[in-house]
Amino acid sequence: MKLHQLRYVAEIARQGLSFSAAAQALHTSQPGISKQIQLLESELGVDLFVRSGNRIAEMTEPGRRIAEIAAAILRETESIKSAAREFTAGGAGRLDIAATFTLARYVLPGLFSRFAARYPDVGLNLLQGSSDQVCRMAESGEADIALTARPAREFPDLLLIDYCELPRVLIVPRGHPLARTKRVTLKAIASNPLITLDIGSQGQARMHEVLRASGLGIRNALSLGNVDVVKAFVEAGLGIAIVPQLAFDPARDRRLRALDVGHLFEPHRGCLAIRRNHYLPGFAYDFIETLAPGLDRKRIQEALRASAAGS
Repeated sequence: MKLHQLRYVAEIARQGLSFSAAAQALHTSQPGISKQIQLLESELGVDLFVRSGNRIAEMTEPGRRIAEIAAAILRETESIKSAAREFTAGGAGRLDIAATFTLARYVLPGLFSRFAARYPDVGLNLLQGSSDQVCRMAESGEADIALTARPAREFPDLLLIDYCELPRVLIVPRGHPLARTKRVTLKAIASNPLITLDIGSQGQARMHEVLRASGLGIRNALSLGNVDVVKAFVEAGLGIAIVPQLAFDPARDRRLRALDVGHLFEPHRGCLAIRRNHYLPGFAYDFIETLAPGLDRKRIQEALRASAAGS
């Protein structure tokens, strides 16, 4: 069994069972991949794929399991390479950060600027998605670190570390009747069309539970995945919205008003997602500590060891 054979299996699975797409992604030939897969199947004594003529119909059950193990092995080999690079390249390297849109838009520009000034030889790569998507990026090894509101579902292969609270506000158009309200109520919210962010975080899911449990018949006008688009729709008078407070900037959002709803909804919890057993170079820990002073290398490594022992 060769490492490149495992790489072929994992990439074919990632490319939706397309041998040609896997060959293109790995800069090799399709016949070469097919030959190596046949050799691996012969050595293991199982078929990895269900074949229908010249077409791959699906992966067999052992094929799916072997592809999962192969992907895990490849992640560990990347950790080995990262450990070696830290000692040979010093402060040079690459850091892949996955973040939800709100954090990418309102937190990361200043953070990236400060980090780049300190580590000019480290390439930063930003990936974006929903809470679930960025956690999957960290879980698969596509990202070194994910920044998100705590996701609604569990990710057993990830260590999630809460590092901040993200209070929410109700945004309404300037001049809206609610803008003159001293204390917002659920009844007042229910009297207006509500524009919401797609559910993907634990806090967002709980907010929806509070609205449903009120029995007030909340009118959900739209569900959108981007907080800036939500604000644009509120400005257009299509409804009101509950968004993270950090996404409201009085100087930029002059056509909106932000109203406190902390008495109605608990804040989101901002968290870091790091894959267990993933090797992080020293500059990655500095990035985290720049984001959240107090989350130093020692504390994170202790949390990683504790989570590995408990898994």
